[in-house]
Amino acid sequence: MKTHRWLEKPLQLKLGAMAEDTKVPKLRRQIGRCRVLVAGLLLLLVAMAIAFGVVVIRLQSNIKELPGTCPESPINKINLDPPAKLPPFHDLSADEIKQVKEFLYRQEDLKIVRPSAIALNTSYIYTMELNIPNKMTTLDFLDNNKSQPRREAKVFIFRGDTSVPSCEEYIVGPLPNPVYKEDAKTRPFQYRPLTGPELVTAIKMLEETINLKASRIISESYGGQLSGDCKDNCLSFGLLTPMSSVVSGQSGSRKMWFFLTPVVEFSSVQPLDFLVLLDLTNIGNYYIDRIYHAGKSFRDLDELVRKYDSGSFVKTRLQYPVVSKELYSTLNRRGTLFPTTPLSPPLQYEPDGKRYSIAGRHIDYMGWSFDVRMAITSGPQLWDVRFQGRRIVYELSLQEIAVYYSANNPAVRFADYVDSIDLLGLKARSLVSGADCPRHSTYISASHSIESMEEPFVVDRAFCVFEHNTGTPLRRHLTSFGTTYKVYEGMEDVVLVVRTINTIVNYDYIFDFVFHQNGALEVKATSTGYILTSFAFPEEEDYGFRLKDNVTGNIHHHMFHFKVDMDINGQENRFETIEITPVDVDNTQWSTGTNSKYSQTKIVRKQMKRESEAVIDYDFSSPKYLTFYNKNVTTTTMVPRAYRLYVQGMSKQTIRRGSGNEPSISWARHQLAVTKRKEDEPRSSSIYACWDAAKPVVNFQSFLDDNEELTDQDQVAWVTMGIHHIPHMEDLPVTPTVGLDLKFFLLPYNYFDEDPAMGSGDAVRIEPKNQMSLSEGLNIFLYGKKENPVCFPRKSTFMDDLNKSPESIFDQPNDDTSYKI
Repeated sequence: MKTHRWLEKPLQLKLGAMAEDTKVPKLRRQIGRCRVLVAGLLLLLVAMAIAFGVVVIRLQSNIKELPGTCPESPINKINLDPPAKLPPFHDLSADEIKQVKEFLYRQEDLKIVRPSAIALNTSYIYTMELNIPNKMTTLDFLDNNKSQPRREAKVFIFRGDTSVPSCEEYIVGPLPNPVYKEDAKTRPFQYRPLTGPELVTAIKMLEETINLKASRIISESYGGQLSGDCKDNCLSFGLLTPMSSVVSGQSGSRKMWFFLTPVVEFSSVQPLDFLVLLDLTNIGNYYIDRIYHAGKSFRDLDELVRKYDSGSFVKTRLQYPVVSKELYSTLNRRGTLFPTTPLSPPLQYEPDGKRYSIAGRHIDYMGWSFDVRMAITSGPQLWDVRFQGRRIVYELSLQEIAVYYSANNPAVRFADYVDSIDLLGLKARSLVSGADCPRHSTYISASHSIESMEEPFVVDRAFCVFEHNTGTPLRRHLTSFGTTYKVYEGMEDVVLVVRTINTIVNYDYIFDFVFHQNGALEVKATSTGYILTSFAFPEEEDYGFRLKDNVTGNIHHHMFHFKVDMDINGQENRFETIEITPVDVDNTQWSTGTNSKYSQTKIVRKQMKRESEAVIDYDFSSPKYLTFYNKNVTTTTMVPRAYRLYVQGMSKQTIRRGSGNEPSISWARHQLAVTKRKEDEPRSSSIYACWDAAKPVVNFQSFLDDNEELTDQDQVAWVTMGIHHIPHMEDLPVTPTVGLDLKFFLLPYNYFDEDPAMGSGDAVRIEPKNQMSLSEGLNIFLYGKKENPVCFPRKSTFMDDLNKSPESIFDQPNDDTSYKI
């Protein structure tokens, strides 16, 4: 049936209205649900806010209960800024160095050029340091309120510009505004220490000459090329051995052996069998004197190439080291890793802040006071060391480090290094917190004058100073048995340490000056770093073990020399040994045997009256104490109030006296020598000692040969320590310090009426309240200390600071100065 259109519209409208009527309830239900959900969420948010508020309140309450950062000491202060008026022992300041340079530039007779223009044939300032003032004048200032001695600089100038080149030394003063230079001393030019212009010129000449004539031999033998144009598998002459005229037999000569090594971490344990002797005697006329390759000696490169091509010797064929973390000469972590989970080691902190004070370079600690400085030529020094106000030592200073090697090959055989050649103080470079020194250390900087820089060269962290709990009791006793008086008393040996570390190319030397609370002063020298090795030929087996296929670790002797100018109750001192001698005593009173004897020991006091007597070559069959005292200062029982020198790091120098380079280290002939103090015998060695064996600039033997009277004189004890080192596999990659620490002590010996550390608050005493009954409890004396002091150690920013200033630990790479600093 057909429907009309006008009937369809109402029907459609009605159906649409019905559909709308069914949607409305659903929509209302959905809105209701949303309202409920929103209300629930609001209630939840309110509950969470309330809970959060409660948590915050509780956290704030807990935070208030947390300990704060460890406080700074209200008593002890650290101020590293130099005082307005520098005291007698303070190193040259940066301003003083600048003023001395400007004064010398104006001296027309010296013709000094600035660092940017230095060359072998110019006159230039090599270095300078504080010239130590006269002792008696200084003591008048320190003890008698007299005027301070004037400050002066000792300046080393190399005169390559003169017809007869020389090294000149001047005293310049007064500082900070110098007006004079005086006391010029002239040294042979061939004795000069290592210098940048010389080494840069020598190595450039070596590389150019060898690349021109023998680059093929280098490439075929070692899989690398010299570093001049090298990008990969680079080789260089980064190690050297001075060869004095005594050894070469050529008077007035200056020669050096250069080692070819791969440029990897680290070259001294990656030896190659290519050694070159350069003659550096004449400025501008350097030449190759000899080549040692494949165990053979060649007069020059032409002979080497000719014999190499003719096959007259067995050729060396080595692969260049594969650089990776597994390479044995690197210091990457490898092997069996431990602990398996990263765990921080124990740390020390200062719950009451610093217990020492520093003002400039003056340090006070637990009754000790002293000044510290870094001499660029000879290294660390302590001055005016006092305990409880009484001077014990006027000067305690490192004098020299030497290491003498033995080998079949010439470069290591003649490696008789006297390390002042490299400026010991300059080699005390920036220390690393958390590795070289504890994180709570205070660091002291040093400013130096060096040939390659106009401005002073500043080492940010030349010394670290820290208090250290050794974990060992300084004293203790427990009486707990029977009817005796029951008591415990003891204290930890908590000390102050002043440390510096000198890196001399491959070896690192750690020097500690340790101040104990009982008036004892300890000096310690410890060796670590990389050994110097030889390419392994059968002929090297007499001198060491083969550590790798091509590596022999050569025997060598480390030696250290110290000056100890003790003033025990004044300068008029005596040196006395207390000999421990065997004695058989009559025993018939106590024995029924006929003519019974009993063997025991007794002491025999022996005063050393002259320098010839005051030489100690230690003999274990004749043990003895070494004591120093003033005869006019005694105990109530008339015993001298003395200090004892106790040396634990002795070794014997076995090289024949007077042979080779031995005269340059005549100080190593004895473990101890005591001399009368003289102003013209300030040091036992010099920066020239690597070259001067023919006629030592400082001949220590002459200090003894004049055989001065010692009785009641101002005396100096010259202490030699050393250790013979035969390398072993565990010395790779770097020699551990364990077993290599050498030390000597200055110990009070009847100096005090009792142990002065009895006054220390670090002690602990425990006793029963009633000696007859423990049930009444104990008296425990901590002398004001807390058993559990709690505070947060101060945060270290060292690694962040280091990352921002990498030049504070590494030298900026620069071809022109890489051999100078």
